[in-house]
Amino acid sequence: MKFVSEKFPNDEDILCPCRRCLNRVHRNKGVVQDHLYIHGMTSTYDQWIHHGEALDGRIIENADHLNEHIPFNEDVGMNEDEEDLDDRIPDMVKELFIAEEQGAENSMFAAILEEMKEELFPGAAVTRFSFVVKLLHIKSFYRISNAAFTAILKLLSLAFPACSLPTSYDEAKKLIRALGLGYDTIHVCPNNCVLFRKGLAKHDNCPVCGESRWKDADGRKQIPQKVLRHFPLVPRLKRIVASKKTAEEAQWHKLKRKPVENELSHPADGEAWKEFDRKYEWFAKDARNIRLGLATDGFNPFGKMNSSYSMWPVFVVPYNFPPWICMDESNFMMSLLIPGPECPGKDFDVFLEPLVEELLTLWAGLETKDAFSGKEFKLHAAVIWCIHDYPALSTLSGRVTKGYYACVRCDKNPCSRRIRNKICYIGHRRFLPRDHPWRTKKYFDGQTEKRDKPEEFSIDEMMQQLERVKDVRPGKHPGSKKRKREAEDQCWKRRSRLWDLPYWENLKLRHNLDIMHIEKNICDYIIGTFLGIVGKSKDTINARLDLEDMGIRQNLHLCRHGDSYCLPHAPYTISKTQKLAFCEFLRSVKFPDGYASNLATHVSVDACNLQGLKTHDCHILLQRILPAALRGLMPKEIYEAIAELGNFFQQLCAKTLKVDVLHRMKEEIPIILCKLEKIFHPSFFLTLHHTIFD
Repeated sequence: MKFVSEKFPNDEDILCPCRRCLNRVHRNKGVVQDHLYIHGMTSTYDQWIHHGEALDGRIIENADHLNEHIPFNEDVGMNEDEEDLDDRIPDMVKELFIAEEQGAENSMFAAILEEMKEELFPGAAVTRFSFVVKLLHIKSFYRISNAAFTAILKLLSLAFPACSLPTSYDEAKKLIRALGLGYDTIHVCPNNCVLFRKGLAKHDNCPVCGESRWKDADGRKQIPQKVLRHFPLVPRLKRIVASKKTAEEAQWHKLKRKPVENELSHPADGEAWKEFDRKYEWFAKDARNIRLGLATDGFNPFGKMNSSYSMWPVFVVPYNFPPWICMDESNFMMSLLIPGPECPGKDFDVFLEPLVEELLTLWAGLETKDAFSGKEFKLHAAVIWCIHDYPALSTLSGRVTKGYYACVRCDKNPCSRRIRNKICYIGHRRFLPRDHPWRTKKYFDGQTEKRDKPEEFSIDEMMQQLERVKDVRPGKHPGSKKRKREAEDQCWKRRSRLWDLPYWENLKLRHNLDIMHIEKNICDYIIGTFLGIVGKSKDTINARLDLEDMGIRQNLHLCRHGDSYCLPHAPYTISKTQKLAFCEFLRSVKFPDGYASNLATHVSVDACNLQGLKTHDCHILLQRILPAALRGLMPKEIYEAIAELGNFFQQLCAKTLKVDVLHRMKEEIPIILCKLEKIFHPSFFLTLHHTIFD
């Protein structure tokens, strides 16, 4: 960046050479610097020809208009025109040979070696294999559809009949199948009782509910009703250490990482990682042992065409790599693709069975070869935490996420309270110091607060909770009876299969909540209430009746006029004129390219409503826009509280966290939530607001 600053004016956009933009997009220098830090620079860009350096290594002095005539979609990202297409193929095959099991009967390496001997056409400088690999790389890089790729292959075959090209995308994949890592299809009972694998692989009916695994009753066509796709994890982790480059990068966390005091910039800086290392010193001793994160969420593969369908991919993320590789999309390994059409719920453990078996094998260790050192070693791997949104917490962990014990940190004497038509989570004064003056005030909920903050279960108490639900079995077959209501203090509804892992009970941080999901919900509540959006506003008749029941804020109680009632104006709602001004402000906001979507597209036709906000839109709104947009429209105490909440999330989402700042934030968040309790009614505070403490 110092080199670029000397060649370009400060206000001029430059091409971003990061591994995601690949010199295809103009961005300002600050964004470019962030991208280089997050994604790293593309490895093929060793001569900075787009930033003032000549091809022969000389510096171009007058670089002011160097990129003036480069189109926006110029394909400069794939700088391989002058490279021999076969340059990287031998290395790829060598890695495959190293990763292959020694003594395998059907050698993938031998099959590829034979394919590499086939010429593209008589006398061609490249082989058919390398040419197809290059074509598939282009297809993936530019996101060409399967149908379009097949049409291109047919056109090439018609134009060049002497070339031995595949005629379809499926044929092209067959040529390089040995290079990739496939998946296994596992049939599932329609009622999610069992997986038809191992001893049940040849069964036609479920041994639990008796339901047929086939769509046709007689099973002649053998079309399964439900299929789980399992992407084996073991060969994928072996492939990491089979390459010299990735094997070296996998040891970065211990050999090259330079910890900075008071800073958190990598998972290895966190206390959960350090605690795991202290408990399992033998695991931490070898830098090649891999620490994994497990992430899952539901999605609709049909978009808006079918809103009721939900599939659940399960991703495994290795954390050994540097930050710019750690969270790169190419580092995410899909392990399971759980079929729909519904959320698996308590049956999630059935689908986890093959993954947990692999994790147990990886914990015990597997003999493999390290390409970086050239020596055999025993590879171990462990899942140190999970990442998901709040609803998926119940699906993956078996923890209750509804009702009085929905908070995962309030195991004993929770902050939940029953109001007219829901359970709210107020009482954040319990997290304040005992001598704080707000504890004696009654305008929060009509009572003084003398209780201490809620307590968490010890590991022994947690195991007792899990022991009560160890017999809960999966499956949705008609014979299943509804379980009896659990004990009043029961916080777990089933024992997750993850507890089968021998190290799981010793983890300091088992589950992480997606912060952007929390931001999305809080932002929707705030905007819906401010603008009075029907169906989203929390300022309802029941909310006003809750205030009457608590005997607080008499100025907001329902007012009777004859035979009808009206809602007095609340300070957190705005008039029609103010709504227009608020939405017009959002229309006028301009962001740097790629920073956020165009908020103007989310303003409704009457300019008094916001619709279709995505998660990242709410992320930007809550942290950056709302504090400025509400200034002058809301009373000072309201927009200041919203600004403090946005600043809290902004600091929490920083690329580098300061430990002392986190301690200060932990002390500030109870005060911020108490300020919001003074503003909004109790029904505004649901579980997601309370999870900020987690």
